Amino acid sequence: MKRFGLTRELMGASIAVQVFCLRSGFQIGVYGGTLPHIGAVSVADPQGNITTQQFPAHKDGIISERWARALSEAGYRPAVVTAGIHYDHLNREQIAAVVEITDSMLSELLCALRDADAEIDL
Repeated sequence: MKRFGLTRELMGASIAVQVFCLRSGFQIGVYGGTLPHIGAVSVADPQGNITTQQFPAHKDGIISERWARALSEAGYRPAVVTAGIHYDHLNREQIAAVVEITDSMLSELLCALRDADAEIDL
């Protein structure tokens, strides 16, 4: 099993990604802000189907599903992505900044996975 993480700072708080590359799949957590939590879980099954469970009053499914879909399309499945990022009272621009930084982290993750494919033993 390989594991690694990514961390970025945004609006005075960290957003962290924890990645576990298992012999048969990937477990990824995307957490941060002022109250890291689990707000949504998305699964990319071995056939590439994506399902998302989002808890009431949360919007983290936007991120978890986006990540699960990107991982699946890149061939990294099965994959389970949990997400929970919270900042109080965000405006549209701040929400866009959260999405932008997590998209950047997703791109970095996909590059790291491609670079490490030989070592991961897919």
